Amino acid sequence: MKKTVTCTVCPNGCEIEVNYTTREDAVLTGYICKRGISYALDECFEPTRTFTSSVKITGTDRRMLPVRTTAPIPKALLMKAADELKAITLTVPVKCGDVIVENFVGTDAKLISAMTLEGENA
Repeated sequence: MKKTVTCTVCPNGCEIEVNYTTREDAVLTGYICKRGISYALDECFEPTRTFTSSVKITGTDRRMLPVRTTAPIPKALLMKAADELKAITLTVPVKCGDVIVENFVGTDAKLISAMTLEGENA
């Protein structure tokens, strides 16, 4: 299989071409730094993303509170993560960084608040 990956680890933005059947036999070209090798292999075999979204909140004029994961989660779990947010409704006060869900979608990542809201007109 052949895949082209644009590396986002450093500002170079290398276009890395990966030819592979397995992780062990992958041949990579187009990278400048060694971090690109790891990034491209992970992107081909175990892609992850930091999940960002919002949840419902009450006790304030705002209707939604931005949230994010503390670490990237498997890309295959993104839709499950979005579905789990539907059941969450928070109430003020909430501080930026407050943990909302430990082990979010069965991963080691936590779902945390990305904003502080303290009152009615926050």
